[in-house]
Amino acid sequence: MSQEILLTVQSAATLNDFLRKELPKFLQGQNEGRGDCVQGQNAERGDCVQGQNAAREKAALSNSKIRRLLFSGNVMVAASPERKALQDQNGGKKALQAQNQRGGFFVCKNPAFSLKKNARVKVSLDQEKFFYEKQNDDIKFELDSSRVLYEDDAIIVVNKPPRFPTEPTFVQDRDNLRAAVIRYLHKKIGLDKNPPYCGIVHRLDRDTSGVILFSKRRDCNVALFAAFDSSRLEEGGANVAGKTKRSAGSLGLGSSLRSAQERAAKKIYVAVCEPAALSGLEKDFVQGKKAGAFKVGDNFSVQNYLGRVSLKSQAAKWGLVPKEKGGKFARTDFKVLEKSGGRLFVQAELFTGRTHQIRVHLSQRGLPILGDQLYGGAQAERIFLHALSLELPHPLTGKPLRFEAPLPPEFSACMD
Repeated sequence: MSQEILLTVQSAATLNDFLRKELPKFLQGQNEGRGDCVQGQNAERGDCVQGQNAAREKAALSNSKIRRLLFSGNVMVAASPERKALQDQNGGKKALQAQNQRGGFFVCKNPAFSLKKNARVKVSLDQEKFFYEKQNDDIKFELDSSRVLYEDDAIIVVNKPPRFPTEPTFVQDRDNLRAAVIRYLHKKIGLDKNPPYCGIVHRLDRDTSGVILFSKRRDCNVALFAAFDSSRLEEGGANVAGKTKRSAGSLGLGSSLRSAQERAAKKIYVAVCEPAALSGLEKDFVQGKKAGAFKVGDNFSVQNYLGRVSLKSQAAKWGLVPKEKGGKFARTDFKVLEKSGGRLFVQAELFTGRTHQIRVHLSQRGLPILGDQLYGGAQAERIFLHALSLELPHPLTGKPLRFEAPLPPEFSACMD
C-alpha cells in the first residue's frame, strides 16, 4: 500500500543525494517503531543499515531504486517563492494551478535538482514495490575471439548474444556487453594498464543478437556518430544509396517526398514472425496487406511516428505517437525471405534507429516477432531478432567495411 512521506531538508543537497540519505532513516524508524527519523533528527547516524533489515535498507540506498522512484513521478518538491514568481512572469498559470492542486508541490524527476535548507520533499512510496527486486534472466557472458568479427586500432565489432544488455542499466552491478568488451581489451593489453576506452555508437536491444560496433578511440566518434545519424532522413526519405525516392502515399504520410543525403551505415536484420500469435493489435495496422496475405519475395515498408506509450513505472513500450505530440519519424523496409509452417522469415532494413523500431513496425503489420510477447508475439526461448549485417566506411580511412554475424542455430530450427 502506498504511503505519503514528508521530508524536510536539513542542509543543501541534490535531490538524489537527499533521498538516498533520508529515505533509509525513515524506513529504519518505521521498522523500529520510531518516527523521529523523518525530520533528520538522527542525522549524526550515517549508517541506518543494520540488523535483520540490512538487506532491505541497503537496497533502498541504490541509485537505481532512487532514480526509478523519481522517473515514475512519485517525488514532489514544494515550490519556492522564487519559482512561483518566475512561472507567474512567464505565464505559467496552468503549472501554478497544478501545483496548488498538489498543495504547492510539483513533480520533480531530475536527480540533480538542487534543494535548499528547509525545502520540503514529498514521496509516495509503496514499500512492497520499492523493495521488490525483479530477477532478470541475463546470461553470463565473457567475450572471446570467437565473437569478435573485426578489430583494429579504431574499432571493434562483436557478435552480440541475446539476453544480454548492450550498456549499463539503472540496476547496479548488472553486467553488460560494453563492460565485457572492456574486460576483453584490458586482458589483451595487460592487467597492469588502465582499462581501455570503449565508446558506444549504436545499440541493440537486450534480446537482440548480432552485429554491434564499439569505438576504441575518441577521435573516431565524430565520424561514427555521423555514419549512424538518421536525423537527415525525413518523411519519404530515400533508399540506402540515397539515389531513388519511394512513395509514402500508401503509408498515409502523403506523397510529398524529400530526398535524404546518402546514409553511410546500412543495417540489415532478420526476424522470425508468427502472424497467428497476433491478438488485439488489428487497430494498429497501417495500410497494406494483412498478415496472412504475405508471400515469399514480398517487399513492404512502414514509416510513421513512434514514441513511448507506456507509463514510466511500467515496462517500456513504444507505439504510434503523432509528430505534434513528440513522436519521432521512423522507417523500416521489409522483405519476406521464407514462409514455413505459418511462420515468416523477414528481412528488415533500418533507415532510422528508434527504440524497438523493428519490433513495433512488424507488430503493426500483423507480424509480431516470435518470442516478443510485449508486442503480441508468441512465447519462445528468446525474441527472434538478429542484426545480420552492418556496412559503413571506416571512421579514419573511409574504406568501405562490411560485417556479418551468422544466424544463431535456433533461427533455422524454428523454421523447420
